[in-house]
Amino acid sequence: MARDDELKYAGEFRIDECTIITHEGFEYSITDLIEVVNFYEDIYSATVSGSVIVKDTTNIAMNFPIIGQERLRLKILTPQTNPTRETSIDFTNSPLYIYKINLQEEVNQGSQVLSLEFASSEGLRNQTSRISQSYSGQPSEIVEKILRDENYLRSKKEFSIEPTANNVKIVFPNYKPFKCIRHLLNISNSAVANSSPSYLFYETAAGFNFKTFDGLCKEPVKFFFRENVASVLNERKVVDVRLNLETIVSYQIVTSKDTYRNLQNGMIASKLIEHDIYNKKLDLHKYDYLSNFDTDIHPDERGSPIIAAAEDLDTNKPITDSDAKLYVSSTASGYSFSEGENYPYQSDNRNQTLQRKKSRKIQFESGIALNVEVPGQTAIHAGDKIRLEIGAQSSLVQKDEDTLLTGNYIITQLRHTFSQSGDAKHSIVMRVAKDSKSGKAYGNSVQNINALYQDGGKSTTTSTDSDYYSATQAI
Repeated sequence: MARDDELKYAGEFRIDECTIITHEGFEYSITDLIEVVNFYEDIYSATVSGSVIVKDTTNIAMNFPIIGQERLRLKILTPQTNPTRETSIDFTNSPLYIYKINLQEEVNQGSQVLSLEFASSEGLRNQTSRISQSYSGQPSEIVEKILRDENYLRSKKEFSIEPTANNVKIVFPNYKPFKCIRHLLNISNSAVANSSPSYLFYETAAGFNFKTFDGLCKEPVKFFFRENVASVLNERKVVDVRLNLETIVSYQIVTSKDTYRNLQNGMIASKLIEHDIYNKKLDLHKYDYLSNFDTDIHPDERGSPIIAAAEDLDTNKPITDSDAKLYVSSTASGYSFSEGENYPYQSDNRNQTLQRKKSRKIQFESGIALNVEVPGQTAIHAGDKIRLEIGAQSSLVQKDEDTLLTGNYIITQLRHTFSQSGDAKHSIVMRVAKDSKSGKAYGNSVQNINALYQDGGKSTTTSTDSDYYSATQAI
């Protein structure tokens, strides 16, 4: 007989608790009423969110009642021997907040379907508090203070921090906590990931995270997924379920190469004109994707750029030598507020953060991205580094793998779906992205450029007849 902690099939799950707590403190378990649970994680979102769809025959929305001010204790996990916060979705000690009844629809007489939307309690506290306070020190330390402060977010959850290298001194004028954290993201440089400014603040089922794209890329690969994994027998001569967990059910390419867009949004190159109002001078800072490629950290350690270094056919210059994106900023200079010694704080740090941070974010949004469906397991989180092995789709190449799509990726968005309607099944649909490709770099020279353009380049002038008259003159 199989144990509760033994995985019987890929996509198996267990709901240990799903309890609603009303605004008056009454508790009601809806575990047996659940049809579907959706749970969302996103590295661009400060909190997790989701929905619970229940089939109700007692009209709990009216009788309980549910008014959008309830708490939800939720614990779901893939069967395992030693479950931890990292390997399960466990919000029993930090209940979620039900803020909305999204759907209330009658199925038949005496039965209805309810969809309850939930999010982290820190999201509610962000809406109900504001910060009017000064801070000084490293941005990573300030973020933790805001997250833990009893007057603001009051979070007791795990917090994974990538330390910052710079010091700041800042006053927040009546801002909401998440807005303060977003500002700190924009002026931070990593102390451990090549001074990367690409900080993110997001929550997963395992807790909150303050990390850069480069820091995520430094992590080891946590999961492997392959196309068409054949059933393999283990030592007991039964199908190895864990290998089935590595199967890619389906995938879809969601981004295509768009050079116009990547020029306009500053991914390929940008210039920053900085006006120092204290020293009365202008500084020009240039950034481009190719020059910084070796400085940035990528999911594939031996990855190569996704654009070519070849000269443009029109300008005879690399595409990175462009004025397509221009930033203008003013600063009072970090040294202008101290007498006798260098001021240890930075006013805005934009010359070290703005261009690289913007480009890094867009590299993952507009680089190589896929939507991938895999069998579910609760140990996977947004921000994890995974490896996909995808077969070549052409008979013209003598390769088993697609060298563009195969490689390491960062999970940027993730949706767990736990369905108890019919056969119980847990599936994951995730957006994965990378900013480089496997294999050799694209060529950096173009042959016979002049032979491509053969037009004579003549101009002509359209002549008009002196007897021409307008329609109004004919009336």
